[in-house]
Amino acid sequence: MIKINLLGAAPPRPKASAISGPPASVATQAVIFLGALIVFFGIVGVIYKLWSNEIDHLTERKNKEKVRQAELAEVKAQNARYQQRLNDLESRINTIQALQDSRVGPVEMMNALGGVVSKTNDVYLYTVMPTGDRLQLKGQSSTVDSMASFLGLLKRSGSFVNVQLDQFFQDDMQDRVTYKFTLSCDFKLATAGGPAPGAPPAPARPGAPAAATPAAPRAPGGIVGQPAQVQQRLKQGL
Repeated sequence: MIKINLLGAAPPRPKASAISGPPASVATQAVIFLGALIVFFGIVGVIYKLWSNEIDHLTERKNKEKVRQAELAEVKAQNARYQQRLNDLESRINTIQALQDSRVGPVEMMNALGGVVSKTNDVYLYTVMPTGDRLQLKGQSSTVDSMASFLGLLKRSGSFVNVQLDQFFQDDMQDRVTYKFTLSCDFKLATAGGPAPGAPPAPARPGAPAAATPAAPRAPGGIVGQPAQVQQRLKQGL
């Protein structure tokens, strides 16, 4: 069908159609998404790198602490060995010291006791043994006077103190009269530089105050120190 333009005006040209494709907003969103992914993975990579460095640093410190722990364990074991050796040495020293004391003490005691007995005529000792912290002497004498003299010598010797007569009785077996006795005392070791047992005291210096006279030891049961009653009570037996 033929169209005729009666107005005499040229018909308008048709507009060129726009190029077909996705909308601009979708492309922008895709770019933004990709950029966000890149930034996210970059941040994750940085954090991973930092954490990896921190883990490596902590692992290195852990290894160093293990090495230090092993060194300290070795030092502790060495210290324990040294302490054991020190305890052994101290035990040996104490043992040697105890042996020396036990060797010197009886020797001095027997020397002092022998010196006292040698000053008597008819006093004989059977046994000398420790009983607790004291010494117990058992023996016999031929007369009461020799026994009293022996007690006095013990007290004046300076090596034997707290002398106590525990038992004294007459024994007339085998047609011979003897007196058996049991006494106890304390032995005092002589101090270094001190006066010898039984030695007279040093004279006092002019103008120095007089030293107090020590009180005489109490006689055991009123036996020694009373000459009129000693022989009677000892003959009857204690």
